[in-house]
Amino acid sequence: MQKLKVGTIGIGKMGLLHTGIFNNLDGSTVTAIAEKKKLIALGLKKYLTSINVYQDFQEMLDKEDLDVVVITTPVFLHKEMIETAMKKNVHIFVEKPLAKNQVETKAILQQPYSKKSLVGYCRRFMETYNLAKKIIDNALLGQVNFFHSYLFVSQVFTQGQGWMYDPRMSGGGVLIDLGSHAIDLFHYLFGDIEAVKGTSKCIFNTDVEDYVSVDLNLKNIPFGSLQLSWSERNHRLPECKIDIHCDYGTITVTEKYLTIYSEKEVDFLSKGWNTYYKQNLTKNVPIDLGGSEYTLEDQHLVQCITDGLDTRCDFREAAKTNIVVDTIYSSIENGKKINIIY
Repeated sequence: MQKLKVGTIGIGKMGLLHTGIFNNLDGSTVTAIAEKKKLIALGLKKYLTSINVYQDFQEMLDKEDLDVVVITTPVFLHKEMIETAMKKNVHIFVEKPLAKNQVETKAILQQPYSKKSLVGYCRRFMETYNLAKKIIDNALLGQVNFFHSYLFVSQVFTQGQGWMYDPRMSGGGVLIDLGSHAIDLFHYLFGDIEAVKGTSKCIFNTDVEDYVSVDLNLKNIPFGSLQLSWSERNHRLPECKIDIHCDYGTITVTEKYLTIYSEKEVDFLSKGWNTYYKQNLTKNVPIDLGGSEYTLEDQHLVQCITDGLDTRCDFREAAKTNIVVDTIYSSIENGKKINIIY
């Protein structure tokens, strides 16, 4: 079977990661890279002699016969690059969030496009969250009654520098950066969010929020809560912890582990405490760069293209998270609960 030809736009941390993965999967190979910074582009040309390197992403798209375009640039560049790639009729992977606000995401969705798309909400590919989803979808503990959660990381303890801390380019602070991961997980695990009420606080930054608290109402769950901070100490890596309270037990899930308390023996769950760890749940992957979830999502896209399947988080699904994020910002501004309009 002929390998899918992949071109990457933006060689930062995530660009290097996905380029390395796609270039080592059985079904794909990286044939081109676009990197605006001249020094990095020159280094790539020197050491990656089998890959065509460009400084202009438009030139890469015009000259290369690509099947897949991988976009791993700052979020304020996503809309233009996505729409340009759409016109080339290629499949698209873009790192989260889809765009910096719902106006941009709606413009993307209005474009005529029939190829596969995937937005990099990597927690959908972590086996701890997938096991939690299996328990919820099959009602092994009955219905979910409520949940409370946090997503913390030790990242910002001084005034930030760069595009991430300028809301005109980033779309906001910790809410759109970290919070979009949690909100996407809620859509994945629980279904649509119907209303939100948020508050925020700037601690170290003057223009973007460092802390957010959100109360949520969902279509299938009366209420949930979310705490967000990128200024929480003792969290070297991001941790998204969700405590889920059901009719017949509880589920506590993070990236690293899943703990279930069941009031009865059902399916694969024993009565009492059940604990599972990521390393025991994760399937074998051919390459692990920064976490197996990144390989699993790239494999997923290749498989969906090859087999004609829908991806787990296409543009339309990812746009829902931008809508919720923008609605939370509106709620923070006016101090009221606001209904979500998808």
